[in-house]
Amino acid sequence: MSESSKVVSLSEKSAERSAGLTGKPAVLPSAVSMLKEKACAELFERVKSLFGKVDDSLFAMAERAHGQEEQDGLFQALRLLRVERRNIAERFIGSVQQAFQIRQEAQAEASFASDNLSLVHNDDLEQLVAADTMVANAKRDFAESLTELCLRLDTLYAVKVYDKNNPLGPDVICDAFVEAIQPLDLHIRARLTLLKKFEQLVMQQLRGFYEFCNQLLVEQGVLPSLREQQRAARQRSVYSAPGPSGTQARADASSVAGEGQGQIAQGVPVSGHFAPGLIPATAGMAPMPAGDLLSHLGALQNGVHYQGGGAAQLLNVGELLQQRLVEANQAASLAKVDSDVIKLVEMLFSFILEDRSLATPIKTLLGRLQLPLLKVAIADKSFFSKGGHPARKLLNELADAATGWQAPENYESDPLYREISQIVERALNEFDQDIHIFSALLESLREFIARERKRAEMLERRVVDEADGRAKTQAARARVAAVMDALVAERDLPPVVQDWLNKVWNNVLFLTCVKEGTDSEAWSHDVRTARDLVWSVQAPMPEARKQLLSLLPSLQERLREGIEALSYNAFEARSLFAGLKEIYRERFALAQRLTEERDRQVKEQVAREVQAATAVEAAVEDSTETSDVIAAVESQTAEVLRIDDPVEVESIEAQAEVAVPPMEEIEQAVAQAEVAPATEEQGLAQLAEDDPHWQMTFRLAQGSWFELKRSEDEQFRCRLAAVIRDIDQFIFVNRNGAKVAEFARLELAHALRSAQLLPLDDGMLFERALQSVIGNVRKKRSEQR
Repeated sequence: MSESSKVVSLSEKSAERSAGLTGKPAVLPSAVSMLKEKACAELFERVKSLFGKVDDSLFAMAERAHGQEEQDGLFQALRLLRVERRNIAERFIGSVQQAFQIRQEAQAEASFASDNLSLVHNDDLEQLVAADTMVANAKRDFAESLTELCLRLDTLYAVKVYDKNNPLGPDVICDAFVEAIQPLDLHIRARLTLLKKFEQLVMQQLRGFYEFCNQLLVEQGVLPSLREQQRAARQRSVYSAPGPSGTQARADASSVAGEGQGQIAQGVPVSGHFAPGLIPATAGMAPMPAGDLLSHLGALQNGVHYQGGGAAQLLNVGELLQQRLVEANQAASLAKVDSDVIKLVEMLFSFILEDRSLATPIKTLLGRLQLPLLKVAIADKSFFSKGGHPARKLLNELADAATGWQAPENYESDPLYREISQIVERALNEFDQDIHIFSALLESLREFIARERKRAEMLERRVVDEADGRAKTQAARARVAAVMDALVAERDLPPVVQDWLNKVWNNVLFLTCVKEGTDSEAWSHDVRTARDLVWSVQAPMPEARKQLLSLLPSLQERLREGIEALSYNAFEARSLFAGLKEIYRERFALAQRLTEERDRQVKEQVAREVQAATAVEAAVEDSTETSDVIAAVESQTAEVLRIDDPVEVESIEAQAEVAVPPMEEIEQAVAQAEVAPATEEQGLAQLAEDDPHWQMTFRLAQGSWFELKRSEDEQFRCRLAAVIRDIDQFIFVNRNGAKVAEFARLELAHALRSAQLLPLDDGMLFERALQSVIGNVRKKRSEQR
């Protein structure tokens, strides 16, 4: 016998229902066919009428849009709805008509609305919440007439009819409309506006529609006296008087969970009454109003005793409500959406309490927010879809503040722990239904975090500056060494020039690199000075004499500026300048000797050529045979033109082959200069370029949290404070800003690979929990298929 038979006698339907458990009515009963025709015609007109209102709303929204993309999306939706309005209405009515072909389904609905949740993703979540909200409101507001319609239809079908499969129930009507607009590519704001208008003009107006449908069935003789029977039944049993005063839900939540489900009353009707406790939503009782549910949750919020310390506790709210109702000798049914919300919040907090990114004492504190946040979710369905909801923001920022926190030995006296504990206690004690308390608590938390971070940032800044300074020093030395290698390599420079480069200009370049960087004009100026110095003692003479004379005044001035910038010892500076002056004196003297020697050789060459010409003329006059003339000319010419190649000229040509590298080559050497990593000394194996842990080191974001394991007994949490690009060094600090570790890139890759360093998921806690729940539900549904 069905449970609803306790409300109205339906015993004559038992045999018919048993026979039709698996069947599909080939032909609908005449009363159902008549109801289907008239109800669908009424719904069709109501849906058609809402599009005019939607037009006006979308046009006004488009004019107030904040950006061009949003405005274009709204106008596109406006045009699409004008074209598709009739198709939408026809698809809607088609789905409602199809719902009249009720198939036998498993009566026990899934413990959680996974069908709905599987659709949840980003904007879909807002649509789901909007749909669930309007369905829940309709079931609550029109519970009496909807129950009557279910019971009347139940007598006409061979299968059980309840609110979920009622062809004219809020679930079917709302789902039909959502399916009708699903194929349309609508901007999310347009889609939500369309749903809002549907709620206002259709769902909120169902009272008259259900009265109309009930009246049609009454006129067909279907349970005409049902209302009187229900009224009498409610007077006897729906909400009986409370039990003895002072009765409360059991204080210890863990003991409630430990008693198991064996003591949970199932709401089985006894002698025309419902047994105390939670009863199934399909038992014919109207769902508990949201206000009553919030009152029960508020009492639990104030009455549940949480164990100090230890593991975090996940409350089984269903069992707590069951026990409270039993002790108060009350019976109640939960609306489907409220039951789903309770289970969803439990699943969210189950994820939170298992999150390894948070220390156990913090998870214990956050777990106590389960009931306050459940009350928020029951009262305000936008809690799941509104990312900026103050309660969600509070939970997220509490978790964010505690991500790197480690429990000290006396953690209860830790400032952060005390602050979070006080916020949780205030939420438990002060939150009733005014969500503004969460905004106040959030502001208090932010003020505390700002003070804490200010102190930590000062210490962290010193740590990073120190590491950055050390890195700049190492990088500068490597780049200066690259310049010196390019200028000095394979060159035999005079000792005084080597002193200039090693004792003076090495330091000048180092200071400029650290202060100004290698992209600065000052750096180029100083590198060019070093290059000019080397060239000045390597340039071929006397060819470069004029260029050297032009260069020396400015070179001497630049060298003097470098000496002054270093505050170099005056005595040594004079010695260096004197040595350099002596080199240039010798070079110019050499150039003079070479010039004079070349002039002498040229004059002698000219004289020889004249002598040769004279000899030729004499030979011609004295010789009669042509062959004799030619032989004499060749002999005389060879004798006259024979000269020795001077050694000095060979030296000049050899010098000319020693070229000073151009500035571009020096700059390239500087760009390729690398600081030798310390890891090479530790013998760490190089990793392949496509190694995932090596690649991960290039994607790590500054501020990311990690768990570092020094040993099995020593592990702590740290945050990536800075990446020193010059030397590929990663600096890690704790919550207080003190340095706890530093890794070169290869060291870091090996630490990640060996799980010595484990990334912590420090994204927004609520969003991570919601994604995890949705993912698990989807996975289970796919496995069931």
